[in-house]
Amino acid sequence: MERPPPPTAARARAEADALLSALQHTYQVLVAPRIADDIRLVVSELITNAARHAPGPGRLDIQEADSGRAVRITVWDTSPATPQPRPANPRRAEGHGLEIVKALSRLTIQRTVEGKHITAVLALHEHRPAAGPGRYHMDGSPGSVLG
Repeated sequence: MERPPPPTAARARAEADALLSALQHTYQVLVAPRIADDIRLVVSELITNAARHAPGPGRLDIQEADSGRAVRITVWDTSPATPQPRPANPRRAEGHGLEIVKALSRLTIQRTVEGKHITAVLALHEHRPAAGPGRYHMDGSPGSVLG
């Protein structure tokens, strides 16, 4: 059975909005507008990267995590290549997606038989992880943690 390509960034943001609405209205989890924007941005970046760099189908999963204290965004794609961070360069017009995702979330990349899945976990409060050396680690083994 052939799997569909990753959803578009617009559809992925709509999925994020649906989860945020459910958290706020059904579970009374308050999500600050800035955090909601961060979640939409991370979803967009991960989906855009999967569509741009993976040769085949993909999948998006967005769910609450840590008993409603976080949102977990996972994108599966068929590319075995592990994304490599690029040095910060304000003159570069593109290629900042991984930098953005790293700055806003706790990032995990796990290789699979069919490619990889990338998971970003964002806290639903105003704290943002501190940037700096040592925030990114990847060893290619299952469950390797970035951040």
